[in-house]
Formats: sequence, structure tokens, C-alpha cells
Amino acid sequence: MSTSLLVVNAKPWSGAPLAADAVLLRDGRVHAVGARPELAALEPRARVVDAAGATVTPGLVDAHLHLVPWARGRRQPDLAGQRSRAAALAAVAAALAALPPGTEPVVGRGWDDDGWEAPPERSALDALAPDRPVLLHRHDFHALWVNGAALRAARITRETPDPHGGRFERDAAGEPTGVVREDAVRAFQPLDDRAVPAPDAAVLDAAAHALHAEGVTAVHDYQRNAEDWHRMHALAGRARLRVLQHVGLEQMREATRTGLRGGEGDDWFRTGSLKLFADGTLGSRTAAMFEPYGDAPGRGMTLIEPDALAELVSEAAGAGFSVAIHAIGDAAVRHSLDAIAAHRDRLARLALPPRIEHAQLVHDEDVPRFAALGVAASMQPQHAASDAPYARRAWGKRCRLAYAWRTLLEAGAPLAFGSDAPVEPPSASLGLACAVARLTADGKPFHPEQAIPLDAALQAYTSGSARLAAGRLGRGTLEPGEPADVVVWDRDLHRAEPADLGGARPRLTVLAGEIVYDSG
Repeated sequence: MSTSLLVVNAKPWSGAPLAADAVLLRDGRVHAVGARPELAALEPRARVVDAAGATVTPGLVDAHLHLVPWARGRRQPDLAGQRSRAAALAAVAAALAALPPGTEPVVGRGWDDDGWEAPPERSALDALAPDRPVLLHRHDFHALWVNGAALRAARITRETPDPHGGRFERDAAGEPTGVVREDAVRAFQPLDDRAVPAPDAAVLDAAAHALHAEGVTAVHDYQRNAEDWHRMHALAGRARLRVLQHVGLEQMREATRTGLRGGEGDDWFRTGSLKLFADGTLGSRTAAMFEPYGDAPGRGMTLIEPDALAELVSEAAGAGFSVAIHAIGDAAVRHSLDAIAAHRDRLARLALPPRIEHAQLVHDEDVPRFAALGVAASMQPQHAASDAPYARRAWGKRCRLAYAWRTLLEAGAPLAFGSDAPVEPPSASLGLACAVARLTADGKPFHPEQAIPLDAALQAYTSGSARLAAGRLGRGTLEPGEPADVVVWDRDLHRAEPADLGGARPRLTVLAGEIVYDSG
């Protein structure tokens, strides 16, 4: 049984600021919110925490991240922020020099070739590692930059056809350049798995603690193999995080053979929905669009054709699973909504609501369909700050409905926020700043009319995300009886300037009544 905690001199928030100055946590639950003298009388032996006038919120829910790859990636070479190919290659060279000699694959992440003086090419990596496979994930994890040794190990040649939903980039002579996009990346998965051992319990526990330091107490996790499903189940079983675990197609089919359905589980771990990919990404110019890109040929890539997407939604609904569909371009969002609409009644009877992940560009005609179909928009505010330079060039005037949080919210769409880690850092405070201030990395406003109020942004990280788990991991509020998952911040969030919210830090994070992070 956990120790009772009484948080005093606080500004409790639960959907909106509350007329109270104290929160009492007892037996792993929120016991009461009210005036300090009254709550102290209820539990005179409670440990007292002085919030010093800071905001106290429910624990944050990251509605979209990939925890195992993020935990693994924390040990991999990181190329984020390298503004030239030369700088990226220097970082790769340093990483190779720090490794013992050998032929085992080396995996890195985070490169972004926007503005580079030269494109990513296999020959540049071959000069550093002619015999050792090198695989470098683009920052959005929808493309790889590989060397010749990796191509040879994966048996990719000029004769290898592009898979459906993927592409091996080729030079004028037809030879692979070393850039691999979307589903073609799967050819290198065995090399990726060899490079970094599967994370053990200690690595995942450390990752969970890093999330606690961000105020995150629950996650909606996206993995697509049984091993990672079991790792996350064990993590939740150790009471490190509450987990809604989404599944891939093969996992869903296996689950139906054992009678498992979406939404089932306990207060710590629930099976989620079927994850599907309707398209690629903006950064790789593979997001599926109605109109051509402004700075690249074509309209992106449709990874699952509309009819096939509807069939998969039907299969999922029949198996007792809702769907979470990755859709970034406006055409992919339309295809996803159409597929959900075709099976609306069956999906409505399931435990979990359907959701579209990212929804980075929405056509005017599709905005009201989210609310009408009961489809949640699961979005990541940091993407707007990171992607704004691409969006301006690629989408031009269409950007008025890019990362359209306010438009969707005002149209009644259920809104949930997450990070998409490891694509972005799993920092809700950075996400709050992006959502409320709507500034890019260089401090410039990006369609500020789509910014939303702080209360709406906090709701998207708490009750909004919790609703996508049907409240079965908690409802993301400070109501009595709710799990004692609480964040004591280092300041009054409502008195902070919007652009300064990114500097806000949790001072204390409580999970099920236990302090799991204390900044000291």
C-alpha cells in the first residue's frame, strides 16, 4: 500500500484550473482535491509536498510513441542536428572509430538532408566503411541511408524490383543510390536486428524513468512484433508505465486465434488497435497527396490502396479490434476516413475508438468527418515546429490546414497529443509550447491561427489521450477515485509565456501513488 501524499500550495488542474490549493493521494488513488486544512484533517500522517504555487496536473499520456526503438536508439549514433552531409559523415566516422573492429552492422538515426550540400549516397558511406554494413535511419524513420556492404548483405542489386509501397532510389544507370524508402526498408530489418541487441528489462526501465522525468505516466505504444509486445507487457507488469499496446496485422491475427480482443487487459496494460499505414511522410515526400508537391515530383505514395484499406478495417472490426491508421497527406486522410466510414457501425460497437495518426494535412471537406465518424485525431505538436520548413515548400497555401489543431478541435474532433518518439523527443512540455505558441525551431510563427489554448493542449495530453484507451488506464483527471498519477510542475503553467512552456519541467511525478521521479 502506497504512502499517502498531500500536495499543498498547489494550483490543481483537471481539464481547467480548480478552485483548490491541495491534492490528497491515498492508496494509489486520488482521494480528494480541496483546501489544505480540510485535506490535512483527512490524513494527518500524509507526507506533505509543497508545490510552491506550481501547477499540479494528472499524469501525462503520450498518445503515440515507439518505446522499444526509442530505448534502443538512446544507445545508437545520433545524427540529429547535422546541417550538412559532411557533418553527418564526420559523426558517422566518429561512431565507427569508437567501435571495436568487425563486420557487424552499425545502425544510426536522425539524419535530415534538408539543405545539405550533397545528397545521401552509398559512395560517401563506402569511403568510411567499405566492408561493414552501415544503416542510418532518417529522422522520420521512413527512409534509410545505407552503404554498399549493407546492400550486398541484404542482396539488393539493380535487378531487385521495388516492393509495393516502397522504393530503392536509383541513379541514372539504374544502380541503387543507398537511399531506401518506406516498405523497402524491411529488406534491411535482419541487419538492423543484428546491430543492436534487443533491450533488456534494465534498458526499458531506464527509458520509462526518462519518461517519468517528462511527466509521462502512460503511453500508447506502437510495435509490430510479438517480442516487443511481450517486452511492453512485462514493463507494465513491473508498474513502470501504463501501456495501451497497439498491434500489427500478424499480431492481430494471432490474437484472434487466442480469443484476445482490442481493449482487453487491466489497469496497467491493455491491448490496443490495429496499426495500419496509409502513406509515408512529408520529409520523404511519400505522404499521399491530392495535388503534386510544390518542391518535388509526384503526389507521394499510397502504401495501402483504398479498397484494400477498407478490407483491412473490416477484418479488424470482425476480430474485435479498432484501427489506428497512419495518414499524413490529405489523400491518405481521406482514404482512412472512407475506410472507417464503410464500417462505422461495427467499429462503434468496439471498446476503443478509431483513430488517425498524425493527420498532418486535412482537406476542407474532411474536417467535419472526424467528429461525425467518431474518429480521433492523434497528433504530435512538435512535428509542426520541425516540419514547417518542408511544409511551406511542399504544400504552400495548403498549409492553412496543416497541423490544424484548432480547426479540428473547433469542428468537434477528439484530439490527443503525443511525441512520435524516437522521431521527436518525448517531451510534453515542448509539445505544449508548440501547440500554444505555434513557433518553429527558428522562432518564427507557423500559421498561428491553428494554435490552441493551454487548457486544450493539456487536455490533449491527459483526458483526451486517456479517452482513446476508453478510460481503462485512467481517465486523465484528478477526480476522486482516479489513479494517483500526478505531475507537480516547477511553475504555474498558466502564468508562463507560451513560448516559455518548453522550459517547464516536472518537479515530481507520481505513478499509482508512488513517487517515480523527483528532480531534487
